[in-house]
Amino acid sequence: MKISGFTFVRNGILMGYPFKESIMSALPLVDEFIVVVCESADDTKKELEKLRDENTKIKLIYSDWNITKKSGSIMSEKTNIAIKNITGDYGLYVQCDEGIHEKDYEKILSVLEENLGNKDVKGFVFDYIHFFGGYFSYAKKSEKKFFYDKEVRVIRNDGTVFSWGDAMGFKDINGVKINMENKNAVPLNASMFHYGRAKNPADMYKKDKEMERLYNFRIINRLRNWVSNYDPRIDKYIYSDFSWLERIDKKNLDFHPAPFRGLASAQDWNIDDFKTFMKEKKGAAQFFKMLIYRLVKDLINETSNAVKKIKNK
Repeated sequence: MKISGFTFVRNGILMGYPFKESIMSALPLVDEFIVVVCESADDTKKELEKLRDENTKIKLIYSDWNITKKSGSIMSEKTNIAIKNITGDYGLYVQCDEGIHEKDYEKILSVLEENLGNKDVKGFVFDYIHFFGGYFSYAKKSEKKFFYDKEVRVIRNDGTVFSWGDAMGFKDINGVKINMENKNAVPLNASMFHYGRAKNPADMYKKDKEMERLYNFRIINRLRNWVSNYDPRIDKYIYSDFSWLERIDKKNLDFHPAPFRGLASAQDWNIDDFKTFMKEKKGAAQFFKMLIYRLVKDLINETSNAVKKIKNK
C-alpha cells in the first residue's frame, strides 16, 4: 500500500498558516508529499524549498494564482493539480492549517489497508477539532451550525475523484459527492486538528480580509465592511459568548500533534481577549444597512450566476 500526501500553499507566512507543521504531521504516514507552491507575496516558496531539502519525500510543483471566479474555486483548481501528480493508492489531503496526531497513525493505516481492495470506497472521513482563539480552546461538537464536524481527507487515487468548490470536499467523475451519506466513504475514527482560527484577533482579521477576495466581488466586500456585523458569527455569536468552547489546560501540550506543540507553547494571549475585538451594532440604521447589503449581494450573485449559465449554453 502506497500513500501520497498532497496540499497547496499560498502566502503561508503572510497569512500565518502553520504549513510546515501541517506537512510534518502527515509526513510519517506517506511515501511522498506533493505540495503545489502557489505564487506568493512572501517567503513561502523559500521555506518550502528548505523543508524539501530536509525531507526527500516532499516534492514541489510551482503554480500561479490567477483568480477567474469569485467562488473560492481556485482552491480546488490548485488541489486538483496536486491530485494529478500523486502516485499512491491513496491520497492524504492535509490543508495548510490542519494537522494529524501521531496517536492516530496506526488507526488510519489499519482502516486504509482493510479497504485497499474495496473499490466502492472512494473516501475516508476524519472527525474534526476546530480551534478558536488560540491553541487551548476548541468548538464543542454540538456547534455544527458554524463548524463542520466531519470531512473526507483521504481519497482513493484511481483517477475518478477530484476536489470541487472551495476545496473542502470531493466528488467522483459523475458529480456524486464523496461522503458517508452516499455510502462511498467510511470513517477513520481519527481526528483532524484544524488550526485555521487558532489566532489572536489581529491575525484572524488579516486572514479574513484576504479570504474575502476569493469569494466576493469588490463592491460586496466594501458593503460588508460598511455593515461590519452582517454575519452573526463574526461578532454576536463568536466574539460575545464563549460557552460553546471547550478549554484545554495550557500545560497539556501533548493534546496537539507533535509539530504543533511549539506553536501552542508560544501563545501569549488569552481567548477572552476576543470579546473586545468587535462589538455588535444595533438600531434602525444598522437594520437598513444590513438590508441594503443583502439586497445588493443577492442581486450581484444572481446576475453573475445568470451570466455563467448563458456562457455555458
